[in-house]
Amino acid sequence: MNISRVFQYGASESNGRSLGREEQLDHEEQLGHEEQLPLSLGTGEVPPQRSAGQRSAGQLDSPPEDSPPEDHGDSWLTARLMLLVSTIILLGVAAGLLGALVLPKTYGARAEILYTIGQDQQGGDPLRQDRQLSNQLVFLKSRNVLEPVAQKQGRQFKDLDKEISVSVLDNSEVIQVEADGPTKLAAMQTLQAVMDGYLALIRQPSGATLNLDTQLADARANTAQIQKQVQQLTTAVSAGTATQTSLNDARTQLTASLAREKAIQTKIDEFKLSGQAGPDAQLLTPPYSLPDQVFPQPLIAAGTGLLVGVIVAGAVMAVSARRSTRP
Repeated sequence: MNISRVFQYGASESNGRSLGREEQLDHEEQLGHEEQLPLSLGTGEVPPQRSAGQRSAGQLDSPPEDSPPEDHGDSWLTARLMLLVSTIILLGVAAGLLGALVLPKTYGARAEILYTIGQDQQGGDPLRQDRQLSNQLVFLKSRNVLEPVAQKQGRQFKDLDKEISVSVLDNSEVIQVEADGPTKLAAMQTLQAVMDGYLALIRQPSGATLNLDTQLADARANTAQIQKQVQQLTTAVSAGTATQTSLNDARTQLTASLAREKAIQTKIDEFKLSGQAGPDAQLLTPPYSLPDQVFPQPLIAAGTGLLVGVIVAGAVMAVSARRSTRP
């Protein structure tokens, strides 16, 4: 036997078996593809298209695909709106500060008055005390006080009345008076004139007090005259030109005059303590200039501008939201 033919035959058989195995695998794959294809392909017909419902069912069975990227138009509009709102608010604050720098400045001066109420009313009706203090506030801004000041400055009463403000400090008998002016010196001068006029009028004695003061003055003059007479009689008695009886009578008259004088003084003191002699008003704090300007105040102006800016920005946001929700 030829060995080369044996090897050739074995190789051919091996190759045949290998080729057969490969053909069998190809045949099985072909059958699998034919089973997956529609039967209509065997007849040469075109497979029908899927309906919308079938496509939807297929989409449900199939894994979800990645959603398309969202449109960034809304976020861009939101950022633009926020920028516009911020700009409006900043412009409002800037406008307020600019107004505080441009508007005419007003300065102020302040003084305080201690208005003492009678002791019989200290523990009495608090409403009566409030009424008395309220009356003084009205009196401070009355024509009796402000008209002479306005005439002296060549101004109208109503103009001066706008520049004067009065108030009672909480739980006290202190009245605070403030005056405004274009300069600190002008405010000080106006306030000083108002205070002088008020104190001069309020310290005028009443009719009863004026009568007692007159009686006291007469009693003091009578006492001084009797004292002089007693001195003269004392010298005359020593010289033998006057009797002791006349001296004793003069001394009796002097004692009576001193007693009357003391009685009148006591009644005046009672009037003052009871408040019937008029109020005891005194200048507690002399007029002084306020360190900062009264108007315009930068912080208040900036706050006002901020408030206006917020209102306008809110209106803009409301209009924008309404447009975005409109179909």
